[in-house]
Amino acid sequence: MNQVSFKNLFDFQKKSKIKAGDGLLLGEGNYPFYTSSSILKKSINEFLFDGNSLIFGTGGQASIHFCDDKFAVSTDCFVTQPKNRDKLFLKYVYYYLSGNIHILENGFKGAGLKHISKVYISDITIPLPPLDQQKKIAAILDAADAYRQKTKALIEKYDALTQSLFLDMFGDPVSNSKKLPKIKLGELGKWQSGGTPSRSNSAYYDGEIPWLSSGELNQMYISDSKEHITEQAIKESNTKLIAKGSILLGMYDTAALKSAINTEVLSCNQAIAYCKLDDRLVNTSFVYNIIQIGKEHYRRLQRGVRQKNLNLSMVKGIEILFPPLNLQNQFADSVQAIETQKAQAKASLAGAEDLFNSLLQRAFKGELTY
Repeated sequence: MNQVSFKNLFDFQKKSKIKAGDGLLLGEGNYPFYTSSSILKKSINEFLFDGNSLIFGTGGQASIHFCDDKFAVSTDCFVTQPKNRDKLFLKYVYYYLSGNIHILENGFKGAGLKHISKVYISDITIPLPPLDQQKKIAAILDAADAYRQKTKALIEKYDALTQSLFLDMFGDPVSNSKKLPKIKLGELGKWQSGGTPSRSNSAYYDGEIPWLSSGELNQMYISDSKEHITEQAIKESNTKLIAKGSILLGMYDTAALKSAINTEVLSCNQAIAYCKLDDRLVNTSFVYNIIQIGKEHYRRLQRGVRQKNLNLSMVKGIEILFPPLNLQNQFADSVQAIETQKAQAKASLAGAEDLFNSLLQRAFKGELTY
């Protein structure tokens, strides 16, 4: 198969002058806005480019996006468009580079925040089969991608359903439109924070007790962690064992108020506050959801110059709605039914991801039947 350099296939477009954090231009808009690290859908009212483009993030970590609609980008992106569409199917190249992201990762150089250059991207070589084969490969991968995107959308609908149910039963947790009584988190149980066993003793990290960081609080229920520690580490450090069914809240920087409920006994570092809530007063599922729905409001308590954090006192001072316990339990029962369906959807998504990644790798090894 012919190997063709990127510079012979694409032209680099004029760079954007819009900065990623430009609050004057971003908001509710008509067009997607791409930065080096994310896509902000429908977030800008002025477009700079009109479809059929590959977008490369230039700072931090490798990223590539395909867009066939009007869009804009920040200054930390390169936009490229094909020179000859009669010989090149753009989605094929997008999938090739997505499936071989290491090619882009190897191009990030420099001290501190690493960047990739136009010269490096220009010199990348790409296997280029005949146009009809490019289209067939892209069609197979499009179908697999559509399946996983549909499953992701289903999970988002379950999340929206939980929020809708909460708002219907209790109203907005910030404005308190239903005039419900309130209570501080500190009145619902004993709040504590974790600790970090000394890194100089590697034996502490050779155990079976899950030890969480706040970055791992990404779902409602959690039972395991990336790192595990020993009972000795528990005895000889500030970290503690956390009873099952506790609520855990991140306190530092962007992880502030990321939340989870543990289904197994575990431990955590000092960036997490946790509490076994008094079930005579509140339902833990209710508290978890009210924190999630009102997160941006409660995060206004964060303090700091370089890094805005919460501390244990701030967490205990958070005021939440306090409806009758029977209504909280009724809500929690409904949420459990939704979570059961969501868990099935997540299992389907894992299968869809595996299928897509398998096809992605096979496509460029010549293992798919064209």
